[in-house]
Amino acid sequence: MTPSAEPTSKVQAPGYLVPANLLGDNEIIVLAIKPSGWFVLTSSLPVIAAAAVVAAGAYLVGLYRPYGPQQAILSFCAAAALVRMVVACWQWVGRTYVLTNHRIISVRGLVNVSVTGAALVEIRQVVLSAAVPERLFGVASLFCVGESDSDPAVAWNTVSDPQEVHEVIDKAIRRARRSNHPMMST
Repeated sequence: MTPSAEPTSKVQAPGYLVPANLLGDNEIIVLAIKPSGWFVLTSSLPVIAAAAVVAAGAYLVGLYRPYGPQQAILSFCAAAALVRMVVACWQWVGRTYVLTNHRIISVRGLVNVSVTGAALVEIRQVVLSAAVPERLFGVASLFCVGESDSDPAVAWNTVSDPQEVHEVIDKAIRRARRSNHPMMST
């Protein structure tokens, strides 16, 4: 596969994560990562929390009304949480985040693959954001905002070592802008 333009970092994943037809002729992989393993839990948390509330309610009702559908409700809640976790696992497997010397890319999906990307020179800002569940696990999401509002934002959700990844992306953007404008100083 294509050699890396950056020294090996603890956030870097092997190049085999990158689909072969994704890169252009002059593109070099700077960073290729998967979301953190915490992605499965943080993306499933709303469904798990709702299932827990419904299950707790069914349990409490069962204390006062022993011959109701509590077991069925508890089983349904457990099944809903399990199904959501399985779906999240499949979502995790199908996600790859790639930074090249020219673009930032998000690949999502196993069957219907969706590729979102933006040229580094067209990125206005990289926003690091961590929701409460992400903060608990030390992960965050990165959102790349384009020069105009019509440009699609590229999102990297639930990234491990978010500060380090943010710095790598910022360096790549600065390098791309300098190479695009050779008269700019460092």
